[in-house]
Amino acid sequence: MQQVPDGYRALKEGQARILYIDSKLTKDAENMISVKGKGKRQANDVNENRGAVFYNPVQEFNRDFSVMAINQFAQMVEAEKLAKNKEFKGINVLEALSATGLRSVRYIKEIPKINKLVANDIDPTATDLMKKNFEFNECPSEKVEGN
Repeated sequence: MQQVPDGYRALKEGQARILYIDSKLTKDAENMISVKGKGKRQANDVNENRGAVFYNPVQEFNRDFSVMAINQFAQMVEAEKLAKNKEFKGINVLEALSATGLRSVRYIKEIPKINKLVANDIDPTATDLMKKNFEFNECPSEKVEGN
């Protein structure tokens, strides 16, 4: 198991272990914080701690379900190809707005029939962290592309 680098913490979900960067928002004199795109809010333990890159732990069931659904889809495509005596090379997956790359890492680790996975995000901090998480999880570079 890889050592967690300084400045990060590791979160475990499914077969993935991802690096995460905590970030604390600054409170003003009235104990208010500015939330990007949402204005000012009263600071509390929940809303003043944000990740430097988006991560939503509540969506774990959604990620579990998408892994199961794509696994089932890949099995169906493979069966159809084999029934037609065609070669099955695996499936290709695009994960847009990947943030930390958690879902992508889970896909690579938990869906054996993936041929190629492309993950992206508009936020350069997110793409840097996503690539770091691919390395941290030893995702095969020939199967994963992050940009």
